[in-house]
Amino acid sequence: MGKMAAEIGLQEIIQARKVLFALFSRYGDVIISLGVIKEFMERYPDKQYFLVTSPQMHPYAERLVGHQAKIMSFNKRRNFIKLLKIVSFLKKEKIDLGFNPWSGGDDARFIITYAGKFNFYEGFIGISNLYDRIRDYLRLPKGDRLQPAWNLDNIKRILICPRSTALNKSLGDADLRTLVQWVRQKLPAAGITIALHQEEAKGKGGLGEIFVFRKSRAASAQFLRLMENADLVISVDAGPLHLADKLGIRTIGIFGPTTPQGVLDRVTQVVPLRDPSLAPFFCSAPCHDPRCLRRLLEGDLLEHQVKNYGEEDEVQWEMERCRLG
Repeated sequence: MGKMAAEIGLQEIIQARKVLFALFSRYGDVIISLGVIKEFMERYPDKQYFLVTSPQMHPYAERLVGHQAKIMSFNKRRNFIKLLKIVSFLKKEKIDLGFNPWSGGDDARFIITYAGKFNFYEGFIGISNLYDRIRDYLRLPKGDRLQPAWNLDNIKRILICPRSTALNKSLGDADLRTLVQWVRQKLPAAGITIALHQEEAKGKGGLGEIFVFRKSRAASAQFLRLMENADLVISVDAGPLHLADKLGIRTIGIFGPTTPQGVLDRVTQVVPLRDPSLAPFFCSAPCHDPRCLRRLLEGDLLEHQVKNYGEEDEVQWEMERCRLG
């Protein structure tokens, strides 16, 4: 009979010599996880760390925690031999503990079973901050909130990320044009690059330079370089928002159904914008027309800045109807 997942206590973490993380999840969830894993490694610098992820996420892992961990990646559909080599390596290392934050799939679970003891991440369901859920999972303390304090001086390169995999968190084509017009009025000397997927990029060339997302290690490395060269990132609630934040880049976050206090980290470079009439609701109502995002583009975008994030327990779920009427 194989080993069973079990809860891992603080004392076991303190005593462990080798720790394994497996990250196979959505883009944003992996970046969030890497941010908290970095905290874990800095809190326990005396351990050896191993991290297994997808080729697409490998460059981000190298950038955020690479000097503290041995990073491995594989594509189970294309390179089964690579997986076998990783498994053989993990067996020889005799790793003490295994964790799979925000990665509930079979691939991540399979990888961490090669630790002496492992605890499957179950999501820690509830109204709580996405970063704090992982801190609970890894037995990490929660610090105070520190909201950003920066201005728009010396902005020469702007990266706009207007799309999420969720339609209700994404800007439509007309909204994107309005946003670009606002940027050009506010920062006329700045160059603009817009990051889009292939099917979304057609007809957008007149708005600025276009970066096309692709699912490969090389494309992720290219996007990482693009973001590191940006002076300002403007993004909806999606993976690039968290990446920009973890890189310490000045960032404007455009929020619709989700709440800044639920999504952003406690220490952040993101200035969040959200329609004030939605506070304190986290909206999960069916939506194909996110008017809450469109309303942010009326007038000066920065007028909608959320200055008091509040606490997670103040948030209320809205499951049935749009709060804008």
